[in-house]
Amino acid sequence: MRRTWARHPRFGLALRAAVAATIAWWLAHLVPGPLSDYPYYAPLGAVIATTASTLAGSVRSSVQTVAAIALGAGVALGGDALFDQQLLTLAVVIAVSVVLAGWERLGSSGSWLPTSALFVLLFGSENTTAYVLGYLGLSFMGALVGVAVAAAFPPLPLAPAQQTLGTLREALAGQLDDLVDGLRQEHPPTQDEWGGRIRTLDPLLAQMRDAVRQTDEARRGNRRAARYRTVADRQYRQARALESLTLLVEDLTMLIAETEVADREHVPLGPQLRPPASRALAALAEVLRSVDGATADPGATREAYAALEEFTTELRRARATTDDDLFEAGNIVENVRRSLAAVRPPEPADEQSD
Repeated sequence: MRRTWARHPRFGLALRAAVAATIAWWLAHLVPGPLSDYPYYAPLGAVIATTASTLAGSVRSSVQTVAAIALGAGVALGGDALFDQQLLTLAVVIAVSVVLAGWERLGSSGSWLPTSALFVLLFGSENTTAYVLGYLGLSFMGALVGVAVAAAFPPLPLAPAQQTLGTLREALAGQLDDLVDGLRQEHPPTQDEWGGRIRTLDPLLAQMRDAVRQTDEARRGNRRAARYRTVADRQYRQARALESLTLLVEDLTMLIAETEVADREHVPLGPQLRPPASRALAALAEVLRSVDGATADPGATREAYAALEEFTTELRRARATTDDDLFEAGNIVENVRRSLAAVRPPEPADEQSD
């Protein structure tokens, strides 16, 4: 149950929102009238504050939303004072509100600006002052409750970030498997056949970046952050390594798919170098799959370097016995070497610095 809870932060998000909304609703009924006539705005503010995935995000979302509500109310009051005709007032207020909603400092909370203006125009006509104070004041109070609940039980989404790291790592290993399968064919695949073996990694890379960024943001002002600093720092290092590795694997994929094709007269590998190249790539895929926690399996890493050395030796022999340009084959060797370096186990000094 603990693992399930950690891997699905929305469960915690839902619980914090429910607790904050309940407390805000109770407090709203303690506020003297006429503000207490609008108690539903308090849980609204609480939910807005607690639906962010980090404590810093809760604070930022609360400030932006309350600011948007205040600006919307101001636009509605100003329009109501300037124009007597209801339809004209509504048109001008909404137009101005939508323009102001695009202010970058409001972020995604800018959508609350025209909503606030519309609410004030439609529901605040009988007692405008009380309605605006109730709407703005109770929303602000609810947001404070939401931030307090988030601070008491701060989210730290380490498990989702770790899951995205593993998903990207597996996708990279799968891409290497596809390359290996192509190189182990009796004849090089055609360009179209290689195209069917190329995977799209950009969405997974973007998900990993977003998850690690959220984890990094969640550490700010989080009382739990010190306890999990080693894990969070390790995730950040692994994310940087995987980002570099993704670029290397993509380059390697394009290099092989564009050059080791059936309709080319000269290919960079050929029958002599395709077997050791495929073994080196297969070993690199095993290293990626062997990563557990901070490091890759030492045995898998040794086998990968041995396979790379065999590939390098065969390349030297090929250069000594042929006049063909093997520059692209050398690039493949160097790319595999750099890929292995990107997933190498961290130095002991790195671990101690955690």
